[in-house]
Amino acid sequence: MSLNLSVDTVTEALDRADSRHWTRNPPRSTRARLTYLLKQTRHDTAALADRLQANPARLNALLTAAPTPKDDPLPQAVEREVIRLWQPRVRRRAHDTIVANDGQMMLSFRAWLGFTAAAGSSDDPRLRFLTLSLKPPYPERLFTAQHESSSEEELRAILSDALGACYFHRDRPAAAGESVTLDRIDFLEFYY
Repeated sequence: MSLNLSVDTVTEALDRADSRHWTRNPPRSTRARLTYLLKQTRHDTAALADRLQANPARLNALLTAAPTPKDDPLPQAVEREVIRLWQPRVRRRAHDTIVANDGQMMLSFRAWLGFTAAAGSSDDPRLRFLTLSLKPPYPERLFTAQHESSSEEELRAILSDALGACYFHRDRPAAAGESVTLDRIDFLEFYY
């Protein structure tokens, strides 16, 4: 498994951080990964193909160990899906432990970060490289959204709120007119 640790989506970054808590390694070969995913979808090749944005014939070709070009995105999509689904109980137990112990989550990122202040002034998004500690309730909100399979936009909105609170040292909800925008993520990594 390649497990690239720097990713550009909140969903993948959370999945990669969760992988540090696994008690067993996931399948290594593309064929074994596809077999695992097919078991998860009750052997519904069409549903899995839809989830991976591929056609069933391509999945069947991968299952028969047909060689794939190096730049083929399908094996990477299969790997991402396995990482997303592997050991859900271990993942939940780790999340519950972090939240129960007033857990914090470290975040390192490089992205275009901008803000709008309550007085109406704004800062155009600038490329920033930051490492911050996300304090409660934001880790729990991220975990809950992840468990509910929320969209990337919803996860980014939660993360933007968390960055606003941590970066500006706010111990209160954002006032009317205050917002933080997180655009064009180059690198994102969670530690917990």
